[in-house]
Amino acid sequence: MTMELIRPSAKYSEQLMEYRAAFLHVGEQPYGGTSLQNYADFNEWLAKVINQENGDKLPSNRVPATQFLTVIDGKLVGLINIRHRLTPELLMESGHIGYSIHPEERQKGYATEQLRLSLQEAKKIGLKKVLVTCDKTNIASAKTIQKVGGVLENELISSDGKEIVQRYWIEL
Repeated sequence: MTMELIRPSAKYSEQLMEYRAAFLHVGEQPYGGTSLQNYADFNEWLAKVINQENGDKLPSNRVPATQFLTVIDGKLVGLINIRHRLTPELLMESGHIGYSIHPEERQKGYATEQLRLSLQEAKKIGLKKVLVTCDKTNIASAKTIQKVGGVLENELISSDGKEIVQRYWIEL
């Protein structure tokens, strides 16, 4: 098994739309997907990804970010998004890195390797330490973050008041 982080391209458009559908089917959001859940058209989503990376036409609550697909032997198993900087909102809740693993590919150790690879990419864009967050109820995500060196700073109540968010820092 060789996992790699690759940039989105038309080659993966069908797999991306299937990924989106799998998350919608289980009633979840594909974190780390640059709002993929809101796009039924691959090309519209890709345009947003490119704009976000270039910092073009971003709303005030968005920052430049780099989108990756996590691929194993040609199969899309995850998404990861690295934000280049943090707004006050991102500092509280979402952090530098958002990620997800396809619902059918979970509990195979993919998230840990995906996050480890993303830390290398974060270092390449000049980040010295990154904030990664998860809901307190998401024990699997907390364990993943801890496995790659995440140190819990604190817990906060989410902006919608529905979750407790754990905030972990990782030195690069």
